[in-house]
Amino acid sequence: MKLSELAKLVKGEISGDTTLSIGGISEPLTAKAGDLVFVLDKKVLETAEQSSASALIVSKGTKASKPSIAVENPRAALAILLSQFSQRACPKPGIHKSAVVEASAKIGKNVSIGAFTYVGEGSEIGDDSIIYSNVSIYDQVKIGKKVIIHSGSVIGLDGFGFIETKECPVKIPQIGTVVIEDEVEIYSGSSVARATMGETRIGRGTKIDCHCHVAHNCKIGPNCLLAGDVSLSGSVTLGKNVIAAGGAGFRDHVTIGDNSVVLARAGVSKDFPPGSVISGHPAWEHKKELRLQAKLRRLLEEK
Repeated sequence: MKLSELAKLVKGEISGDTTLSIGGISEPLTAKAGDLVFVLDKKVLETAEQSSASALIVSKGTKASKPSIAVENPRAALAILLSQFSQRACPKPGIHKSAVVEASAKIGKNVSIGAFTYVGEGSEIGDDSIIYSNVSIYDQVKIGKKVIIHSGSVIGLDGFGFIETKECPVKIPQIGTVVIEDEVEIYSGSSVARATMGETRIGRGTKIDCHCHVAHNCKIGPNCLLAGDVSLSGSVTLGKNVIAAGGAGFRDHVTIGDNSVVLARAGVSKDFPPGSVISGHPAWEHKKELRLQAKLRRLLEEK
C-alpha cells in the first residue's frame, strides 16, 4: 500500500514521499526496506530513524528524518494498520468435527467452534463469535455476538460454594448461569463460574486476559480490562471501564466504581468509589501507598 493510503486510514499527516510503497509493519531492530515502524515511545525514535525502515508512524509534533505519518495516538493507529498486513487466517465459520455441541444448544450465524470444544445443553452462542479449540462451555450459558473465547477457557463451571459442617464441607448447588455480552474477549486458561442463583455477567466489550478467574455472581461492567492472573471472589462488582492490572485480587462482595484503576498485585478488601486509583495489600489510594513506601525507605536509610 502507498504511504498516502495508510495515512488516510489513520487520519494522519504525511511528511516526505507520499508515494512510498509499504509492504509490512516491523519493529525497529528487524525492519527492512519497505517496512513501516511505529514509534510508540520517544526513546525508540533514534533507533527507528537509524533502521532500514522506509517510513515511520510518530506522534503529532514529533520531527523525524524519515518519511512519516503523524497521528494523535500511534497505538490506536497500530491497531488499525496491523489488520491491513496480517497474514493470520481468521477461523472459518463452522463446527469442527471433533467438537461436541449438545442438540439443545443454539448456535448463531457465522460462528466458529474449534477442535475438541464442548458446548453444553441449552447454551447459546451469538452470531460471528469465535470459540477456539479445547474450550468448555457448560449448560445454560448465554454468549453474545462477536465474542472470542481462546483455547483452554472454561465457562459456566460451578461456583465455589460450601457450608462448613462438623463432618465435612457441604456443597451448595449452583443453579444460576453465566451471561457474556457482545464483543467480549476471554483469553486462554481463564474461567467464569456460574452463579449460585441468578447470573454471573460479563459486560459488553470487556477483555479478560489469560489465567483470570471470575467467581460466582460477579458483575463486570462494559469495557473493562482484566490483565493476567486477576482473580475475583464471589459477588464482586466492577463498574464500567475498570482496569485491573496483573495479579490483582478481590475479596467477595466488594464494589469498584466506574473508571477506576486497580494496580498490579493489589489486594482489594473494601469498596472504592468511581475514578479511584488503588494499590497495595490491603489496597488503598495509590497516592497514600506511594507516601507510605517513601516513608518506609527513609526509615531504612536512617538506620
